[in-house]
Amino acid sequence: MKYSGVSWWPVAPPLVFIATSAVLTRFITDRPQEAAAMARGIAGPTTWPTFMLYGVMIFAFAWAIERLAQVLRQREGGAAVPQANNRPVSIHIWLGIVLVLAYGFSLPLLGFTFATVIYIPLWLWLGGIRSPISVPLTAVLGTVALLYLFVKLALMPLDRGVGVIGEYTIALYRLLQIF
Repeated sequence: MKYSGVSWWPVAPPLVFIATSAVLTRFITDRPQEAAAMARGIAGPTTWPTFMLYGVMIFAFAWAIERLAQVLRQREGGAAVPQANNRPVSIHIWLGIVLVLAYGFSLPLLGFTFATVIYIPLWLWLGGIRSPISVPLTAVLGTVALLYLFVKLALMPLDRGVGVIGEYTIALYRLLQIF
């Protein structure tokens, strides 16, 4: 995809993010009437994922403008478009991908609460944060804040876990007065 010796490929990734996010907004739920019935005011179970996809679209649009400006500067003989270096991908990136996938796959078994309280410290450790005070505090307070946001405010039916984990999750919800 070249025009006058200038590659337009740098603009493609943000455009793919915009298009993919736009398409995914149509697949947030397969039962929109039920989701609308659970909403209180403007917030409901589809509010958070919808806002997240719109956020991806907005930031990808800004990214596309930045890339387009770089390509146009290069076309006019200005500064070259930065090319990706050929360094090997850091092991931390692969560990991050594996951690996110493990978190997603563990949600039905462990439930949102327990999976998140385990995921947050691992993610912080992977990012180099190892404070013995802030890591557990962030894990607990972050999980509680997300529970209130998703379960209480957005009314999202999060996975509670199976067996005794599900029972502990319900007990925690009652203790926190989430329901």
